[in-house]
Amino acid sequence: MITPAIGTLALYSQLEVLLDSDIPLFIHGSPGIGKSYIVNDIAQKLDLEIVDVRLSQLDAVDLRGIPTIHNSQTVWMPPIFLPSDPNSRGILFLDELNSAPLSVQAAIYQLILDRKIGEYSMPKGWRIVCAGNKIDDRGIVFKLPSPLINRMVHLVLEARFDDFKAWAIGEGIHSFVIGFLGFRPDLLSGEVPAISETNPAFCTPRAWSMLSNILKKSSDINKISPIIYGSVGYGAGIEFLSFIKVYKRLPSVEAILAGESSDIPKEPSSLYALTSALIERYEHSDQAKNLFEYSKRLPVEFAVMLIKDLIIKDESISELDEFEQWLEKYGDYIL
Repeated sequence: MITPAIGTLALYSQLEVLLDSDIPLFIHGSPGIGKSYIVNDIAQKLDLEIVDVRLSQLDAVDLRGIPTIHNSQTVWMPPIFLPSDPNSRGILFLDELNSAPLSVQAAIYQLILDRKIGEYSMPKGWRIVCAGNKIDDRGIVFKLPSPLINRMVHLVLEARFDDFKAWAIGEGIHSFVIGFLGFRPDLLSGEVPAISETNPAFCTPRAWSMLSNILKKSSDINKISPIIYGSVGYGAGIEFLSFIKVYKRLPSVEAILAGESSDIPKEPSSLYALTSALIERYEHSDQAKNLFEYSKRLPVEFAVMLIKDLIIKDESISELDEFEQWLEKYGDYIL
């Protein structure tokens, strides 16, 4: 039976439970979907130190330490990256675990099960989280030995657009990217192509985030089309460029925010594009009042989408009288 996958928001809540329970975790997931980001982010949110160790770059001796002589006996000097302060609290993040040589995997058996390796003992305030790519993602991945598998809880992470969108709005991801993926959420994360592909790029949340940064630096889409193909792949790139042309047919975003336009596009692609553009350019609550009124002219699904996204960007709008009035009409849809 295949283990059900979870989204990034669910991983946050599951990770908190496991950290509190002091149970080691292995996060399985395709490249670029946010495994490392989430672990680092939750460490910051919980005010925990984090030590990020890429196991694929280590040898077994790097974990156990270098042998030395003390009082005519051999002792092992633990590596400096392992936490040593008994009063500290943090996450030891063992990334790329299943890409590590088998000798390295064997070396961490004791660390994961007993929180020890050689003469080293991990401080009580530290937790272990591991991560790695899935075997079918065409990466350098070794099957984990069953004794190591049985020492951890295993969660499979998958990219989901709703989770990505909530993060993207907060991070200021370019509206072109959010609008396009709202229209084609299946292209948020794609299958890893074979090495023989002429264009090895493929869709991942990380790739779309990189493309967002590029778009913020260059407004000439035609000029950077090779970069777009090289970021998310040729097929997705072609669709993305076609979608951007929709923006040229949009009503004035500034006029809508100012309450001076009530024009409504008819095509779904244009509505996705307009919604993301309005959220990106929204700045203050006076504009929110105009958006509440404008949303009432939109198809229901887009009216709800617009206001839900607006709340993600500015939670204070939920305190406006206009929001209460809006809920009277759309409250059954927003839950």
